[in-house]
Parts: sequence; C-alpha cells; structure tokens
Amino acid sequence: MFHVRAAARHRLAAAVTTVLAVTAGAALTTAAHANAVPAGPAGVVRAASAAPADARDGVITIPATSRIVGAGQSGFLAAEATDSGSVFRWTSTTTGTTTELPKRYSGYHAGGTDTVATKEDGKTQYLLHDMSSPGSAPKVISQPDTRLSWRGLVDRTLVFSSWDPNGKKGQLRLVREGIHEGSDRQVTGLPANFTFQSMEPVSATTMFVRYYVDDPDARRFHFAVVDVTSASVVEQREVGAAGYSVDSAVSTGRMAWVEGASTAKNELKYADRDGTGSAPAVKLLDLGNALNTHVSILGDWLAYTAVPYAQSYDLKSDRFAFNALNVLDNRTVKLLDHATSAVPTPDGALLVRGGTLAQGEGIYRVALGEDGTPTATLVADTGVPTALTVLKTDVPPVVDLDRNGGSASLSWTLARYNAKGTVTLRHVRTGQSVERTFSGTSATHGPRVVEFPWNGLLTGAQGYAAFAPGGDYTWEFNATPVNGIGPDVKESGTFKVTRAVTLHDYTDNSTPDLLSRDSSGVLWRDDSAKTPSSSAPYSTGRVRVGSGWQIFNQLEAVGDVAGSPAGDVVARDASGVLWLYQGKGDGNFAGRTKVGGGWNTYNKITGGSDLDGDGRSDLLATDTTGALWFYKGTGDAASPFGARVKVGSGWGIFNQLTATGNLSGTAAGDLVARDTAGVLWLYEGKGDGAFAPRTKIGGGWGGFTHLVGIGDADRDGRNDLYAVGASGSKLYAGTGNTTTPFAPAVAGNLLGDSAPVNSVF
Repeated sequence: MFHVRAAARHRLAAAVTTVLAVTAGAALTTAAHANAVPAGPAGVVRAASAAPADARDGVITIPATSRIVGAGQSGFLAAEATDSGSVFRWTSTTTGTTTELPKRYSGYHAGGTDTVATKEDGKTQYLLHDMSSPGSAPKVISQPDTRLSWRGLVDRTLVFSSWDPNGKKGQLRLVREGIHEGSDRQVTGLPANFTFQSMEPVSATTMFVRYYVDDPDARRFHFAVVDVTSASVVEQREVGAAGYSVDSAVSTGRMAWVEGASTAKNELKYADRDGTGSAPAVKLLDLGNALNTHVSILGDWLAYTAVPYAQSYDLKSDRFAFNALNVLDNRTVKLLDHATSAVPTPDGALLVRGGTLAQGEGIYRVALGEDGTPTATLVADTGVPTALTVLKTDVPPVVDLDRNGGSASLSWTLARYNAKGTVTLRHVRTGQSVERTFSGTSATHGPRVVEFPWNGLLTGAQGYAAFAPGGDYTWEFNATPVNGIGPDVKESGTFKVTRAVTLHDYTDNSTPDLLSRDSSGVLWRDDSAKTPSSSAPYSTGRVRVGSGWQIFNQLEAVGDVAGSPAGDVVARDASGVLWLYQGKGDGNFAGRTKVGGGWNTYNKITGGSDLDGDGRSDLLATDTTGALWFYKGTGDAASPFGARVKVGSGWGIFNQLTATGNLSGTAAGDLVARDTAGVLWLYEGKGDGAFAPRTKIGGGWGGFTHLVGIGDADRDGRNDLYAVGASGSKLYAGTGNTTTPFAPAVAGNLLGDSAPVNSVF
C-alpha cells in the first residue's frame, strides 16, 4: 500500500504557476522554511544566519530527499537514503501530495514520464505504476529470462542487457506490456561484443546508452543514442577512457561527458551531434580527480557539479557548486551551492536535487530565462537548511547536580552530521569552565544530535578536575560546517546549578574543603574531589584565602551557624575573644564578627555537626575542669550561639575532640574523642545535644596532630574522617557501622603540596 503524505496548501501565485509550466497545477503547498533561524528556548542567543524568514507561495513541502530519480508530466520521483536502505517517493506537482512507494530490493526507475517501474522481490515480474493516478493498479510485465539484467525504463518500456562470456557477445533488449509481436525486441546497431555500462531516458522515445568494446589492442568507450520506437541505434560516438562512475548527457544538438585519462585527470567535454558521431570533441573544463561529476545539458549550457553529495563530505572543496557553463562563450553561472543529482523534464528544463544558503534543501527547477541564461527556482522544499543550523537546543534551565550521580545531559540538534565544534560551560562567578569538542563525520544520514553528558566537573584552580559549584552558568555552542558550505554556527545561553549544603563545603559544590594555616599565618583552602577514576579524594588546587591568621590560637570549622548556606569558621585570639568568619560560598569569608570574650577558659573547641536535629550546626567545648559544654547554633550572625548547656564532665582525659556529623547511621551528629593513650572513641549523638555511652574505635591514633570531620570526601553518602600527622595524612572512610565506624585508611593527598602547617580544620 502507498502511504500518502498530504501537504498543507496555499493558492499559487501567477508567477510560480509560470515557473512550474511543467505541470498544470492550481494549488501547491507552502510551508515556513526551516532555513529561517529556528526559534530557540528562552535565554538562548542565536547568531544570525543567511536565511529567509518567510514561506514562499507555490513551493511544495516534501520529506527528506537525497536524490532525484526522474521527472514526468505531473510530478517527480525522488529517493531518500536511510540507514536501512533507500525510500522512494513520488511527488505530484498537481496535487501537492507525496506518495511513498512500497520498499523493493531493486528500487524504482523513472522513464521520463509519469510511469515508474520496480521489480517484485523474489519474482520475475515487473510492475509499472502510473503515478498520475497513484491508486490505480500497476501493469505487470513478466520477464523470466534470468540471463537478462534490468537496467532502467523509457516511458513504459523496460530496458534489459545481457553478456555471454563464452561467446563474448552483448545484448540490449526492450520489453513492453503484453505478449504481442514487438513487446520484446533486441536493439540493433550495437557491436556484437559490446558490454553495457549504463543508460538513462532522454525522452519518452529516446535513451542514451554508455558501453565499451574490448578490442584486441584496447578497451574502447562509446555512447549510443537509441530510438526506442524502432529499437535501433541512431547515433554512436567513441570517446576516451572513462570509468563506471562518470556521467554523460545528450540533447537534440549535443553530447557531453566526463573523460578520464587517470583517476587524477578528468575533463569535461562536449561535441555537437552530426548523426555520425564524428564531430570534434571540445574540452571545456579540467576536473582533476573529480570522478563522480554529474553533467546535464540545457540548450547551449552544460550544467554540472564536479563533486556531488557535498552535504556528506567532511572536507572543503571549491567544486561542490552546481554551475552552468556556456559552450559558446565560456560564461559560468553558479546556480546552487551544491547538488546531488539532476534529471531532464519533459519540457526541456532540469529538476535538480540540491541546496542554496538562501533557500535551503529541496528540488530546484533550472530553466533558461528570457535572456537565455539559466536560473534556479525552488519548487519543492524538504524543510532542511543548507546552512549549518541548530534545529533544537535542549539545555535545562536548572541543573541539580546532587541528582543522577552528579551528572546532567545537555544536547544540541544540528541539521546535518558533517560538522565539528565545541561546547563550553562556564561558571559565572569563578570563571571555571569545561569544554568538549565534537568532530565532523559523514557516516549517518539526517540530523545530528550533539550530546554533552556533563559529569558535573570543571577545571579547577590548578588544572585539576573539580566539582562544579552552584550558581549561574553560561553555555556556548560553536559548530563549523566541515564541507565549508555556509557560515559557522554560534549559540549561547544560561542555566543555573543547584547544590545541597554539605559538611565542610565552602565553595558551594557539595564537596568538602580542607582549611589549613601555615607558619606565616596564611590561610589556605584545598577543595577536594573524588571521581570514579581516582583512587582517593584529591585536591583540585591549593588556594590562598588570606594572611594574618597567626593571631589566633584556635581555629575551627563549625558549619553553618550564621544562617548562610555556606559553612563558617570561628577563631579565638590570645585574649580569649571568639570571632565568627561567615562563609560566603565562594571559598572566602566575610569580615569577622565578635562572638564574645572569655573563651580562653576552653582548651578544646569543635563544631560542624547538627547535634540537636534542628538543621543547624552546633558547637562543643571542654573547659579546664573537663566539663563538656553544648552551644546551640542559632542561624543569627549577630548572635550565632545560644546559651551554653553542660553536657557532662570527665572530658579532660581527651586531647582531641572532633565533630564528624552522622557516622553511625542515626539522624544525629556524632563525636569522636582521642584520649592521651592514643585510643579513639565514638560518641553517638542522641539528637538532644547529649551522647550515648562511648564505643571504642581503636588505638594508635596518637601520631596524628589533627583529626578533621571532613564530611563525605569519597562521595559514598557517608561522612569520613581526615587525619593529619608528621608522617602524612590519611582518609578514614565512614562505614555507617557503630562498632567499626571507619574503613582501613588510605593515603590522603589534600595537603601533599603544602608548606608545613600548624592548624588543619
């Protein structure tokens, strides 16, 4: 069954009716042209391209098409190359409808009229379809002689050839409907030992045949004009060497062909027809290595494209254009930016499958104007631009990098495959970016989706991969047509990244940072990253935060106690005054705010865990008597802590306290404490600021100078502990198990390139 795709219709303008004189059409179809810059989503800036904005009255809208096969009185046959084979369609220029023909292994041939033919799969039957009446039953021609190869169609006559390798004889046969005398005829006038190469219909009664003859001394190439009515050759001509892929054409007055002395030296030639084939050949153009040149004849002009199918090439060439060359004065007119194929129409014009930057891809009618110069007019539009164009942009306005494993998918759909370019994402505040490239290819038909599966990483301060911070981003998409047809494409836009607030994160990228102070009082920040390809968390680059921090004898990361999303730091000076440095979320801190005096009564301070379940970090401190005090975080920068509450006594046995967040799987934050013997103990938070009885973790922890509750450094969903000592640093990954809260240590490299530090937090 045929599948008919009806196109929307508009009234024909009188001028277009004249252009389409090949038909008697009164109502053809119109559609907005896809070569006009497609509308992008909100926020997308799309560079201007050469494209008309308005639809044209009288232009038929057709599906994607790769080549034109033939033209008749009321329409044309075209084929679309797909990954599963060619799809053939007939478009009626009378009704503006396109009919998809059933798939056949042999494909379809056109004969210069409204008849198209195909061979039934697995049978020796051939079907002739009258496409002026698409619903009519086909005529069936049986041709059971398997020695004959089907070559084409002229009007309603099938053309077959054969070769007898034993007798070294060739045969060309014409088969029509019926079984009457004359329905199967052999063409006369060809040499007995000819080998068929190709044929094409010239009119309803004439065909052009290419063949060669192997003589004892050489292989000789010939053209023959065959009158189908009499089944006889009316004119022959010997030409120079040519391969199977070169093209040729004939008109009532001339022959034209491509002649090649070698694969690198091809020439476009023509000769006048004199009935004898002896008129001198005239060389018009050097074609170099252009083996697939397509040539047609239009009056005194040869229309040609030296390199067809330019939209599939991944290299530039100045020979893609479809040009017309006048044989009398050598004038050249560029008609199309590229073309794949051309066929004659019954009224002496050409239909060409090609494209222009101004009007896009489709079927163009090429005819002589009033001054005798060829002009090209778009008559059927595929809706595909010739210029490289972005058809669709799929960038979400908000990207949550704490979902989908920290990844996001962005994509851009190009009108065709043979393009190369870059995609760049850039964080507005920091300037950190990531860039990916894509290369040209011609292996696949149809639009190309350029996908950017972003893994949530950017280039960090020192060139290492770093997790992307939250906030505003820009994206930029650049594409270049690798065949050189048309301008480059550039688009840009914006999106936002959201990030969850996590422990020890000062850069809003959901990964913990390690703060340290060196002996000169400079504060440094190491942002950690852990990717699937890295064995352990690493520093994305040491960043200097500021100087003058030597005035403090206690520094502690306390999480968000002041109400901003970022973590904060408290610092105690020599006089016992505690100061708050509120995190800004960009890795830096706001100016200090005085919390209060008298904090020199405490010998240990730790913070960062939510100990009472209100969603804010709290502070713990032990005084010189061994009492443990709880300071509730308020979320108020002016007064960040509530009144202290005594949690317990006897904590003087410990020389290190570290708030770790949830280690053991409960909802509340936990605490680890190291005694003077180097034994580390776990105190599970009960959710009310107090702790359950301690659980021994193990001994041997006395060699570490700093224990930091770093948060989830290895990105497994559980909080970890970072230990720093004179012999190096180690990461203890959290397990979520009370009895064994930490996995065996792995070497840490967050401080590997640092100068000696005296505080790590």
